[in-house]
Amino acid sequence: MGADGVQHLAETIERMPLVDHHVHGMLPDPSEADLLAALTQAEHPASPTDVFDSGQGFALRRHCAPLLGLETFASPADYLAARRALGSDDVARRLLQASGIAAYLVDDGHRPDRLMPDERMAQLAAAPTHRVARLETIAETVLAQSASGDEFVERLGPALEAAATEAVAFKTVAAHRCGLELDPARPTNVDVRSAADAWFADHRAHAASAPTTPHAGHAASARPRLTDPTITRHLIWWALERGAVLQVHAGFGDADLVLERANPARMQALVAATAGTGGRIAFLHCYPYVREAGWLAHVFPHVFLDVGLAVEFLGANADAVVRDALDLAPFSRVIFSTDAWGVPERVLLGARLWRDAAARVLGGYVTGHGWPVAEAVRVAEGIAWRNAEGLYGRRFVTR
Repeated sequence: MGADGVQHLAETIERMPLVDHHVHGMLPDPSEADLLAALTQAEHPASPTDVFDSGQGFALRRHCAPLLGLETFASPADYLAARRALGSDDVARRLLQASGIAAYLVDDGHRPDRLMPDERMAQLAAAPTHRVARLETIAETVLAQSASGDEFVERLGPALEAAATEAVAFKTVAAHRCGLELDPARPTNVDVRSAADAWFADHRAHAASAPTTPHAGHAASARPRLTDPTITRHLIWWALERGAVLQVHAGFGDADLVLERANPARMQALVAATAGTGGRIAFLHCYPYVREAGWLAHVFPHVFLDVGLAVEFLGANADAVVRDALDLAPFSRVIFSTDAWGVPERVLLGARLWRDAAARVLGGYVTGHGWPVAEAVRVAEGIAWRNAEGLYGRRFVTR
């Protein structure tokens, strides 16, 4: 087959639909500052140099610029000017539809107040959206509406069940809040009620200390924020015993993350303890712990992983994480995502860079290791969309 086989593989991957099994919503009309902020995980104000003079920035100038009517590697100034001239809806429509993503599973938990409705995103993308419910957000909303820790516990179960009626999966950001090295034991009712009382009292104390007319920082601190590991474990066990898919942030994230506490290997004991629940765990992003996540998928049949987020930031080096994801994990448990938030450039780059990296990595297996081209196509198609359909038990791709 040689070069012809590799070319056929690349062309087939290019035409494949993708199921983005973890993404966030889009900003309705991002300013230049919004765009730059959305293209970094840093919390300090981003400059054009920070964003464009990076692996991600070069990829953006190569792949996004032509879709806005510019030459490849157009200057940052020209790119920003073209974006302003076209308007945010036209930019979103061009980039989202060029991604070839056939369905989006949208995590509703990160700054939903700033994002357009999912229905609007679906219109611009010409692809359906499906909800992923964030466990911490549900618990925080219930606590804010409760008059005691006991009332929180009584209301939490019905709130979770209500979310389950419209969500295709749940997600936890335990990595950001308390770390992934969680006690594997299922918390008792006494444990949960004790933790709820302590959380409620702590929230009330913080709310009482907030100014009557708070500025933005105080307002944020007065909102409930779940960091308690016992309640977090309760939520995780609830989702998995219900037989749901639980998406777990692991590895690379923004500055409020302690990176070493986000290593998926730290969750090994809890992963092992929940193996018989009927639920499935999908580790998200994973970089730089992709091999650790792959090992967990190798030894635990209810574990899946993706390398979303990392791919779009690594640019020309995306091959490395795509290859690492295929080291140990069964290929049927590797999934595609972008983890894009806020701006369509991130969606386009997540899709474009994955397609290119997958074609190069799998093409190398064909030429260097004798893989049949049809088998390489089958593996790519699984990661692109079939594995997501199997994991979530839903048909996302029209065929």
